[in-house]
Amino acid sequence: MLDFLFLDFNTLYTVALVIVAVIGLLEGLGILLGISLVNLFDDLLPIDINLDADISQTGLSKLLSWLCINKLPVLVWLIVILTSFSIAGLSLNYFSIQFSDEVLPKWLAFVLASASSIFLTKWLAKPLARLMPKNESSAVSVDSLNGLIGTVTLGKASKNNPAEAVVQDSFNQKHYVLVAPELDGQIFNQGEQIILVEKTENHWLAIPFK
Repeated sequence: MLDFLFLDFNTLYTVALVIVAVIGLLEGLGILLGISLVNLFDDLLPIDINLDADISQTGLSKLLSWLCINKLPVLVWLIVILTSFSIAGLSLNYFSIQFSDEVLPKWLAFVLASASSIFLTKWLAKPLARLMPKNESSAVSVDSLNGLIGTVTLGKASKNNPAEAVVQDSFNQKHYVLVAPELDGQIFNQGEQIILVEKTENHWLAIPFK
């Protein structure tokens, strides 16, 4: 079976599987260090993908919504689509060899695997979203974290040098964010409580909680 994974026509699908394994390993190491890679990745994104249903959506927004990327953390969605792509591609090549003793042309296998992964991801996203802490019924926008009290969990934050902090929303869900002091000369140490006051492109500005 391992020999089959490393055949030339399976390279793309095996690489996708390796990426998923690496993400899982990094998330496991992150948990041991008190960091959630899933939450941190969402917070680093410059856009809010939790699209409100009552807001008129653009074509891109509709596409993202159809792909269910707004129902799962981005990293989880990426794992699902990469895993689906890998399984679909490997399965196509395996059964092609079993039934015809020939492998599908690479371009055809890629197109079929890509299409299959999109529909599999859409099909799996909704039940997975119900199992995730951040689901459709209780998802909050990034802006709603403004004014919440958080605790610095890792590192030391200074002006333009953010550190990780955790805040808890009204649904008792934890959000890991990057924070930096609003004022020059301030330092936030690990374990210190802060208040989120403004969202910049890559992190939150915060003030000490007194």
